[in-house]
Amino acid sequence: MRWVTHQVGALGAAIWLQLPLAGLAAAWVGGILPDVFDQKLAGLFANRQKAFNRIHRGFTHWPGLWLALVFAAVLLVPREGEYLLRPVCVGLAVGGLSHVVLDMLTPQGIPLLPFSRRNRFSLKLCKTGSFGEYAFLATMIVCMWIFLREEVYSEAHRIVRTFWGA
Repeated sequence: MRWVTHQVGALGAAIWLQLPLAGLAAAWVGGILPDVFDQKLAGLFANRQKAFNRIHRGFTHWPGLWLALVFAAVLLVPREGEYLLRPVCVGLAVGGLSHVVLDMLTPQGIPLLPFSRRNRFSLKLCKTGSFGEYAFLATMIVCMWIFLREEVYSEAHRIVRTFWGA
């Protein structure tokens, strides 16, 4: 999936979970984190592209990692961090998890085990960058509009009141 698809999916998940603004922003960033981590790690090697091809969709795309981070963010981040730290941690983890779920829809799939390149799971719904991906992206946006519009409006209204005292 392309980054825009990952970011829209992460944002939709964060809105559905009713994360505050800091959590929404963090989810938007978290939606591309697995690929960013893979790219940065590949950059440490002489042949960056070859390393990326070997590394990509490995441990950073294992759903167990992101599920553990979601639970850790919810359970371990102190209550004092309720207004900023917790939403940011939860948002990043939810964004990463949504990334993995979306990559599960492509033929390359995701690893079932953390360090395995063999055991992969794929729903083979659409290829990255294909018409199918963009149709899926459009469907996500329409579904977000239909099912999450009230949450978006109320959050936007709350943000405006917070910043402008209206």
